[in-house]
Amino acid sequence: MTLSYFPLLLLLSLSLLSFSIMKFQDSEHLFGNTTTPKHMIPKVTFIAILVILALAITPLWYPFLSYHSSSLLKMKNNKYKHIEASTHDEDMAHSNLPSTHVEMCDIFTGEWVPNPKAPYYTNKTCWAIHEHQNCMKYGRPDSEFMKWRWKPSDCELPIFNPFQFLEIVKGKSMAFVGDSVGRNQMQSMICLLSR
Repeated sequence: MTLSYFPLLLLLSLSLLSFSIMKFQDSEHLFGNTTTPKHMIPKVTFIAILVILALAITPLWYPFLSYHSSSLLKMKNNKYKHIEASTHDEDMAHSNLPSTHVEMCDIFTGEWVPNPKAPYYTNKTCWAIHEHQNCMKYGRPDSEFMKWRWKPSDCELPIFNPFQFLEIVKGKSMAFVGDSVGRNQMQSMICLLSR
């Protein structure tokens, strides 16, 4: 839960609270009692205050509930610096990942550079690529187009490490949203993880 969901959750809880109050009042009208008992007003107010407090406090405590390493961003020279901090020593003991400070950069500015180690997978080595996406089968004469990688201008992107990725996303959910480009990205991730 993030702070951006707080107004929505607050509105939803207040709507449910007002709906339950109206239902209570409707049931009283059905049975002939047209006045709300004075002892009900403090209970409803108390419940409303508890709901609001719970919704206000939960987002503040949420980062402390996670036992995985958290990420902090700091502004430095108009760039963000990514610092990983561990919340539990035993998580770090089980992890083979080094603790590093990584400069984040603009990944959208850069160029394609040759990569002799590529490709990391092909249509023959990865089951997730559909038959209709087999470029070699349908007339692509060369494979040189697969031997390139994107290099941002101001930084170096490390080669994808499936073990590190799985450690980072352990206990989390991931979704690919979109059209066929999202599907292709999902297939590529499956191929990279299965190599």
